[in-house]
Amino acid sequence: MNRRGFLTKTAQATGALAAADFFRYSLGGGADSLSPALAAAVKEHAEEAFEPRFLIYWFMEGAWMSYDMFGPVVPVRNDAGFSDLPRDPNDWGTVSEHVYRTRDLSPEDFRRHGEIFHGPLAEDGRELFGEMAILSSALTGSGHTRDRFKAHYGQYTVDMKAPRQPDERTVLQAFCEQAGRSYLLPNLNWHRWLSDGELDIASYPEGTGIYHALGPAWAHIVYPQTPKYTRSLVQQTLAMRNDERNHSVQRFLEQPRRQLLADRNSPELQSFASALDVYRRLIQGGDEQVDTRSMFLDPGLREEFQVEAADEEIHFELINQTLPRSKYTPNINVQAMMMFEMMTTGLSCAGWLENRLVRGFDHHWARKKILAGYPFDQREMMRRELWTPLKTFVRKLKETEYGNTGNSFYDYTTIVLSSEFGRTVGGNIDSILADPDLDEAERRKQILSQDISAHNPVNSCAFLGPRVRGSRQFGWVGQRTFQPIPIHPRTGDLDPRYDRDGNLRDGYGEPSEGFIMPNHGHVYSTALKLAGVNPEGAGRNESPHLPFILADGV
Repeated sequence: MNRRGFLTKTAQATGALAAADFFRYSLGGGADSLSPALAAAVKEHAEEAFEPRFLIYWFMEGAWMSYDMFGPVVPVRNDAGFSDLPRDPNDWGTVSEHVYRTRDLSPEDFRRHGEIFHGPLAEDGRELFGEMAILSSALTGSGHTRDRFKAHYGQYTVDMKAPRQPDERTVLQAFCEQAGRSYLLPNLNWHRWLSDGELDIASYPEGTGIYHALGPAWAHIVYPQTPKYTRSLVQQTLAMRNDERNHSVQRFLEQPRRQLLADRNSPELQSFASALDVYRRLIQGGDEQVDTRSMFLDPGLREEFQVEAADEEIHFELINQTLPRSKYTPNINVQAMMMFEMMTTGLSCAGWLENRLVRGFDHHWARKKILAGYPFDQREMMRRELWTPLKTFVRKLKETEYGNTGNSFYDYTTIVLSSEFGRTVGGNIDSILADPDLDEAERRKQILSQDISAHNPVNSCAFLGPRVRGSRQFGWVGQRTFQPIPIHPRTGDLDPRYDRDGNLRDGYGEPSEGFIMPNHGHVYSTALKLAGVNPEGAGRNESPHLPFILADGV
């Protein structure tokens, strides 16, 4: 299919009316022309019980050290303490077995909190563990581009450079297709596909890669960027008066009133009711007024999220010697503050939050740096980019009541913590030693310059929220093999054929039948299921949800 045909089909698929369309129409005076019967129906509909749903991805792009996070491997040895290679080249063969961890890391840094065993990178999140289910033995992949894509779209065979097809969906597009119709800007994403240095516009033109306009209009990705940009975006919506969508709304409202009132739960009536509610809160006075001029400027909220002026700036970084790249986003604490405001003012229901730095966690440490005392430590980054703002975000959601329901916003929220893959803690040098063309000096040079913190498909993630089976951990990473142990897809039980070191027990040569290594697709489906959306048929993802992550009765 050529690009024009693709866009035509996309336009046909997004022809339904969303809340934003009715909202713009009402700004043009259309709402004042409602018949009393229709106005009453809309008012009653807005007052009917509605089960809100929110889905948030908190993504640490660049890859955390999973062995120090949710998939812990206790450092029984730490070869970062050595200052150099063994003097005798005949002893260099043992270097392949070396394990490199943060210099001051010890077994005591790996702790058990309730049923959850974690590494030092997760230490600052302990207060959230009671509402968290952790998946410790995932097997994702090891490519930035490919696995960032899978984190959004799930697991299936795909050509990322081909145009996205109408039935493909990112996880938030699939969620918003079901839950986003009633919001002005439902699907907020603080990531940018082309920020990575591996990508360029010539290889990934519009419609390829992670594409924003899949599904109905209310599922499309909105890139909110900075607070200033989002304020302007909402204000521009307020300023809209007449366009083709307004004519579509007018034609809808000109249908016989009997037809409009016959189906009280029609999507259009739901959108209309929501749009009028958003309109009133944005325009009218009162305690619930949303003043777009002061959005994201509340000094108390900024203090709670520890927002400084520099946090709102856009960061540019040189990646792979290409032009400087940027996600055009503020720091993640600002993203969290913005998401909180957009949720609690009824403007949005989904968000993809991502660290501002391009590949911020992508530490490719050479062996020479580690042996020279390079810190090899992500603890402060995790504290700054994840735990401190996340704990504030969760606390604020818990403190804020949803309407007059007696429940908090948190009671309706699912949060997913993830990264595209993990990182290694060593490197095999057999090929260097076996190369006959290398003399001793060149072998030594290559061994010392070898990347021993490279991409690793062994990964972990966590689910947080009231619908999650809290204080539970599933999966395990072999303490000697550093490889994930398979789990049962229904129960989460570990494959009994493996010991805790990750080796098959005597008498077994392969995993038990039916046991799996979870991937990005399992996370995709489980996130949707937790958020109240049936993952079957949502996009092209082929991996089912993991039922053991869900709390009883969900």
